[in-house]
Amino acid sequence: MTNTENGSTLAITVAVMLAVVMQVLDLTIVNVALTYMQGSLQANSDQITWVLTSYMVANVIILPLTGLLVERYGQRTVMVWSVVGFVAASVLCGQSQRLAEIVFWRLLQGVFGAALAPVGQTIMLGAYPPEKRGQAMAILGMGIMLGPILGPTLGGYLTDTLSWRWVFYVNIPFGILAFLLMQAVPDVGRSDHPRRVDWLGFGLMAAGLGGLQAVLSLGNQDNWFSSQTIILLSLVSGLGLVFFLWRSLAISYPVVDLRLLRDRNLAIGSAGIAVFGLSLFGVMVILPIMLENLMKYEAFTTGLAMAPQGLGAMAAMMLAGKLLGRNVNPRDIVLLGIFFGGIGTWYTTLYSLNISVEWIVWPSLLRGIGLGLVSIPLFTLAFSTIGKSGQAEGAGIFNLMCTLGGGIGIAIVSTVMTQEQQVAWNQMGGHVNPFSPALSHYMEILGTAQGPVFWHMLGRGVLLSQSGMRGMLDAFNLVFYGFLALIPLVFLFRRSADRNSGH
Repeated sequence: MTNTENGSTLAITVAVMLAVVMQVLDLTIVNVALTYMQGSLQANSDQITWVLTSYMVANVIILPLTGLLVERYGQRTVMVWSVVGFVAASVLCGQSQRLAEIVFWRLLQGVFGAALAPVGQTIMLGAYPPEKRGQAMAILGMGIMLGPILGPTLGGYLTDTLSWRWVFYVNIPFGILAFLLMQAVPDVGRSDHPRRVDWLGFGLMAAGLGGLQAVLSLGNQDNWFSSQTIILLSLVSGLGLVFFLWRSLAISYPVVDLRLLRDRNLAIGSAGIAVFGLSLFGVMVILPIMLENLMKYEAFTTGLAMAPQGLGAMAAMMLAGKLLGRNVNPRDIVLLGIFFGGIGTWYTTLYSLNISVEWIVWPSLLRGIGLGLVSIPLFTLAFSTIGKSGQAEGAGIFNLMCTLGGGIGIAIVSTVMTQEQQVAWNQMGGHVNPFSPALSHYMEILGTAQGPVFWHMLGRGVLLSQSGMRGMLDAFNLVFYGFLALIPLVFLFRRSADRNSGH
């Protein structure tokens, strides 16, 4: 490469990294500010979750359209307008005074942010020579992992020192710099004869995916199918997805070309990244709840305790990129990642309320190494046999499956955690007997006597925290088996992927 080409590649890399970091950061940074938003926007605990749900719903609807957008407008145009729209929506989120306002602007933020990661991946694939694409994906992966590292910590700091509105305003400098550097991105990908837009197919897809994401986001808090809203959303989602699938395979210009999934590696890779999303997002949901609610960590301290996972993932991604550049079999790297991730997650199944901070840091580091070693080779395997013309649309499908896998993972672990906590509370509460010698001994140690204060302390304190820990251990077990479920998928990739991945 010449110095000019190197400079252009660097500018493209930084531009894409900034855009992707900005979008990924918004997935985690808002969570810590929800309690503060609730008071300002006069919303209850159920209503405020729509700030998260609206963003995710818009994201999953637009993600599969990535290939169609690039085909009609080109990579650079899509990225520039996505950055501009995302920053504008972020500012309007920060200016919101009512719940309806912020939900609408978050919806718009999700619309503009959806294309940033898949189009960014396609741009990076084109900016680097074939033998360095593994390293390119590793660099981009580092940017993606900055979200889980910076999100909780930065969100807690900004909310505590300034206000919750700054979790949105922080996108402004990222967006401006990304916009300026985006001029280095070649405006390729536009087709002279783009496909017609199948508006009926788009409507069916929006109903199916939007309904599914809403069910996943709201199901646990609404007690799933005990709620008429969840039943209605499930029917809409199921019918929408069935007719969308039929429509996509029946016409020659589908809104999303599902025929790409005939490529076995893309299909297996998409299934693998969905399972991977369950493992990644499942832990990201459980750990903060355990640290803040049960172990009484502050938000900023929680962010610091979780940072080793992101640091381990970043280091592992760079290692994975170098190994791929040396033609190491990507399947071997994924299996090594599953080993590290499985060990790190297995340790979490041994947690108790008395663990030291080392029990948080070291398993998180091991789990992060596993996540880093799995994600980049998995992407390489998924796209090793697909043609260049299908990369943008394939990236949209791939990222959609990661998002849906994360949504399904969050819904499953949240439900397991809540239900098993209730089961454990009932079981342990059934053994509390005012005539029990063990209980009398416990009261002597505390220096207290039976009465309303003691029973409240026992029920709302000891039993609640212990049953909460039991529920989380069951959820951690589920995540552990999620890692193991990746193993058979690795062996289903076509062998040609091993030969092509580095070329």
